[in-house]
Amino acid sequence: MKPFLATPRKAVENLKKGVYSVGVFGFGHVGSIIGVGWGLAGARIIGMTLDRKAIRMFESGISPFPEEAYLSEHISVLRRRGLLEVTDDYHYGARKSDIKIIAVPVYLSEEKKPDLAPVVEVSKKIGEYISKGDVVIVETSLPPGTTRNLIKPILEEKSGFKADEDFALAYSPERISAGTALEDFLEKYPKIVGCDSLKSLELVSELYSAVVKKGVIKMSSTLAAETEKLFEGIYRDVNIALANELATFCEKIGVSFDEVQKAANSQPFSHLHNPGIGVGGACIPVYPYFVLEAATKHGIKLQITQLARSINEQATETFIRKIMDAVRLLQKEPVHCNFALLGLSFRGGTSDTRLSPALKILSFIEKLGASIRVCDPLVEKLEGKNYEVIKDWRKAVKGADVIIIASDHREFHEIRIGEASELAGKDLAILDGKNVINDFNAKPRYRVLYVGTGRPSFIIKPDSRKERVEI
Repeated sequence: MKPFLATPRKAVENLKKGVYSVGVFGFGHVGSIIGVGWGLAGARIIGMTLDRKAIRMFESGISPFPEEAYLSEHISVLRRRGLLEVTDDYHYGARKSDIKIIAVPVYLSEEKKPDLAPVVEVSKKIGEYISKGDVVIVETSLPPGTTRNLIKPILEEKSGFKADEDFALAYSPERISAGTALEDFLEKYPKIVGCDSLKSLELVSELYSAVVKKGVIKMSSTLAAETEKLFEGIYRDVNIALANELATFCEKIGVSFDEVQKAANSQPFSHLHNPGIGVGGACIPVYPYFVLEAATKHGIKLQITQLARSINEQATETFIRKIMDAVRLLQKEPVHCNFALLGLSFRGGTSDTRLSPALKILSFIEKLGASIRVCDPLVEKLEGKNYEVIKDWRKAVKGADVIIIASDHREFHEIRIGEASELAGKDLAILDGKNVINDFNAKPRYRVLYVGTGRPSFIIKPDSRKERVEI
């Protein structure tokens, strides 16, 4: 019996017995985590992706995502049990699945508008094959109202069925971070579930209660659940902007933001975030625009949300200006410098380069015509670029005039000023965008100009004396 035609209790029993097939539309970083989670609960999983390389890796029992290497064990087990197949045939997945989960990404256009084309296309494919009693769950982060006003009409038109009467429709946003994604999904956080009918809400909540360990938070509507997800990201964006602003203040008065932050956050009502060189990834830089567009339609000005986004977008340009100022302070010509860019991903512990500030920095250096080496322990290659992505930071910084640290990978916390100076073999500028360096009592062989984020800038001389400079 199809899940929406059974009682919630019976549906859970069928799920655990492997009666139901769960189709995950968009089997990338997010979708694969969702699929593995449902598979571990007993469901048969059909993952759908157009990435042929990823499909081959899944078929070999290997995780395509270096930061989620632990997934390989689960993928191998699920495949041996006949509970996981991965395909590029979305029609097949739509036809064969009882529970259909939308996990394709939504990006921004050049005009900073949501590009909903992937969601529309997947919704059409699903609608063509919906059977009475199926369940459709949307996990993609969306502008408020998209499930109700766009996805639902497409599903109903294509299928001839009514949502919440003939099939269940729910919005349940993913809440994961790279590196700990499966643990986040299954163990760390409660699952948000929003539906526009009580029947759909009770069924999907029960099903997810059988998958995740932290339980379910039931929302009154798909609209409320969509909004909740976006507010999570906006909260972080606003607080990062505040940190960036206060970090600039600290630089000018000569104190370290991280020292002040640690002391301030010892008070339980203070939760200062870390400053940075720009916010990357496909979440935090994107969600504010979803809400800002909806606010405009309702005649509302979200001044703090808009200002925070502007501050964080300008942070990369500010860091690039610091790079140029540092080069000039050492009396070097930028075009004749050897640059070492350490980190390509938008943060440490992930291979995700989407909207990464590092790519903007790389593009700027390319336009200078200067020599550059790129290093990242997790990123295999840059699409559309011919760079060798070096894995060892020591190899990347050898002979460098300027070291730029753009991602806080674990390996970069090993960097020491003295060793970097030896490898460079000349006066050196270190632009520490992620504040991974802390050995300021070093005795470098040559002069080292250190520029952090929210920290005073200074030149460390071979006798270990430090001279404060303005950057």
